[in-house]
Amino acid sequence: MNIRVLLLEIGLFSKWRLITAIILSAFLSAVSLFIIKNAVVGFINTSVVGSGMVTEFITLFGKRRVNDILYSHWPFLLRLISFFIVFIFYLFLFYRREKSRQFFKSLNQLVSDTKKYVGSPDTKFQPVYQDKNLVQLTESINMIISKMDTLIMEERNAQRTKNELITNVSHDLRTPLTSILGYLSLITEDKYRDEVELRHYINIAYEKTTLLHRLIQDLFEYTSVQNHQLKVKKVPLNIKEMLGQLVEHNRIEIEHRQFVCNETYCSDPLITEADGNLLIRVFENLLSNALKYGIKKKQIDICATLDNKNILVEVISYGMPIPALDLPHIFERFYQVDKSRGVHSESSGLGLAIAKSIVELHEGEIKVESDVEKTVFSVYLKSLSQDEQSLK
Repeated sequence: MNIRVLLLEIGLFSKWRLITAIILSAFLSAVSLFIIKNAVVGFINTSVVGSGMVTEFITLFGKRRVNDILYSHWPFLLRLISFFIVFIFYLFLFYRREKSRQFFKSLNQLVSDTKKYVGSPDTKFQPVYQDKNLVQLTESINMIISKMDTLIMEERNAQRTKNELITNVSHDLRTPLTSILGYLSLITEDKYRDEVELRHYINIAYEKTTLLHRLIQDLFEYTSVQNHQLKVKKVPLNIKEMLGQLVEHNRIEIEHRQFVCNETYCSDPLITEADGNLLIRVFENLLSNALKYGIKKKQIDICATLDNKNILVEVISYGMPIPALDLPHIFERFYQVDKSRGVHSESSGLGLAIAKSIVELHEGEIKVESDVEKTVFSVYLKSLSQDEQSLK
């Protein structure tokens, strides 16, 4: 420890303790030198060895030279240096004692703060301790507390999410199930006029059963994606071919709803590394939503192009705009813009949440923009270069 650090740490002590330490060090130094001097003189006067050593010293250097030395300034300087050395020694002892006292005081304060945290978890330890080791220990404790707070918050969020999931699933399962039970009850109790009404009841029960089955499928798929239980098998995938097949497979549904689907693809090869079975689920959902909500202008535009090093796929529909307040929540599970969760709702509220999770599994991004003219869902996927395609 250098003098600067020593003085700095001494300066941290109270002024009266420092003054007391200096006075006591000076007093003890004087007393110690006085005792040492008397002990040496007594040893010389009473000991044959001591007196003999003095006699030999005088004989060696001469009596006159010894007298010159004794009456010169050297004895005074020697006493002054001796006093200073002993003074520093005692001052260092007081410093070490004060340092130890401050350490244990800070340690006790740290223990007290730790006990306070047990009763008040919001307490944060402030590193006011003078010992650098205690400061580091305090900072480490604060890091542990911060980590614990984060884990507790995550646990609370997980519990809240689980409760919300159970509530929403219970609601969505109960609604179609109630309808199914109601219509089946009418059938089993023969409360129908004729076979036409019987068939009508059976068709409604079948539709509700289909909705229930789709909801359960979506729920299992969403849970699998969120828990990273899906096995993603990525292979080079031609986006233009996949989108073309998607439109062709839904051609009958598109024509039945009297929609027109326009496909626009750039001339560049659009190849990405993806799991086709999962990725098709994303665009099936976007196409289904476009057919469901794009009733203002029965047209769907599907565009695919290169955007820097990404493939950009846009699914554009022309219907009522999504309110600006709903846009940030559109990809949340069970979120529905029309807030309809009754018997007339055909959506599980999980489709877009599943789509977002699948896109993120492919290290991509999905966005939505909506205005009075159109609603655009944009999907960004990494594009494979020619060299990467050849390596695959």
